[in-house]
Amino acid sequence: MEIIFILVGIAAAWILQTILGTGQLRNFNKHYNALRQKGRVSIGRSKGIFRTGVVLLMGIDKRGRIHTARKMQGVTIFARFRDFKILEGQDLLNIDQDVYNKMDRYTKKAFDDAVDVYKKVARGEEIPQQKSPFGKLISSFGK
Repeated sequence: MEIIFILVGIAAAWILQTILGTGQLRNFNKHYNALRQKGRVSIGRSKGIFRTGVVLLMGIDKRGRIHTARKMQGVTIFARFRDFKILEGQDLLNIDQDVYNKMDRYTKKAFDDAVDVYKKVARGEEIPQQKSPFGKLISSFGK
């Protein structure tokens, strides 16, 4: 009988996580689409299993300047995008070092990823699919 309660609890947690994860995905799509309507968007990510993750969305104008920046940072599925005004008005490829140094290390990693992706797209290169932290863990056992 106890096993049934455990299985029901696991199923309920999975369903709740799916619902809340869908809400986070909708939040991403809403902010991405709003920026995309204004022009190009560069996206940077910094992922972690047991540490904060960061997703950085930056709207880029024709001169390569960041007109809008939004950041989602957190460990849980409750994280949502917030304005990240410190980057607005900066040149994506030549950011002011003082502005860069004000970012935490996870945001710096996401920013660097966004710049790298932007450069690859500008050169017409393919963006490789990144493995999830779980995927990296699984592939480490295969070596």
